[in-house]
Amino acid sequence: MRKSPTMALAGALLALGSSLVGVGTARAAGSGQSGAGTAQAAANRVVCYEAHVAGIGWESAYSCNGAMAGTTGEGRAVEALRFVTVGMSGLCARAHVSTIGWQPWICVGDNATLEIGTTGQSLPIEAVEFQTQGGSVAANAHLSGYGWQGWVAGGRITVGTTGQNRSIEAIMVTP
Repeated sequence: MRKSPTMALAGALLALGSSLVGVGTARAAGSGQSGAGTAQAAANRVVCYEAHVAGIGWESAYSCNGAMAGTTGEGRAVEALRFVTVGMSGLCARAHVSTIGWQPWICVGDNATLEIGTTGQSLPIEAVEFQTQGGSVAANAHLSGYGWQGWVAGGRITVGTTGQNRSIEAIMVTP
């Protein structure tokens, strides 16, 4: 059974020791809150994502807050990605797709699905750029012929490469 983004988000929040109550009003760390309030706000920030993988299709479940989506060691490119956030005031993203280049930015608010890349065209994603609407985001990409690129964090970040013909094979994202 396919795990919906809502189920994945609820599960991630429960695993973080949080609840859905007040998630929509949580402020990001560094937004003026201090002490326990900041820790609670950070715990309420969730990003869930799933990959459309070459030869496999959409993964059967969403990964959340730093868990890996995609594959390593199989030579399978990520062709599309879906994201859903809670407590981040939304997310913007765009993909650099082989033979296409950069796609337009797509921005959504919390609890909405953002999809980048392509399906049914066998075109790998080579890079992903993220911009948060509140706080920061961190990501790490596993690239063909290279391995894990290393974590990048900030309000606007890019993982992957352009002009090197290296597909993203797996990705990890955390708020």
